[in-house]
Amino acid sequence: MEEITTSSIPQWTCTHVRDRRSKTLLARLRIGHTYVTNKYLLTRDPQPYCDECLVPLTVRHLLVECPSLADLRHRYYYRCRGRDSGVCYISRVLRPECLAKGHDVFRFSGEVGLLPNL
Repeated sequence: MEEITTSSIPQWTCTHVRDRRSKTLLARLRIGHTYVTNKYLLTRDPQPYCDECLVPLTVRHLLVECPSLADLRHRYYYRCRGRDSGVCYISRVLRPECLAKGHDVFRFSGEVGLLPNL
């Protein structure tokens, strides 16, 4: 599986993402720690699962794996899909080039209803 990054050295700077809230959301998505996916660690609730797939709810699952969100991914990630088979990779979805062209991951997250819970 293609990961976001394997380096601990910051590689991506997003000069086009200017407001602090968007930068924070982007950082949370990139490291895979959001309120919706990791709240259970703070509240001692059971780990959340995807209602459709019955797998643990993760940023990767929400952004690129869940089949119930495939139509929305097709609509918002059309610039970021791989050439091999049209598959979305999280590293492509969160890279600066895709974010510079309309912040598609933010629009996707908003339509799915994740934005307030990131």
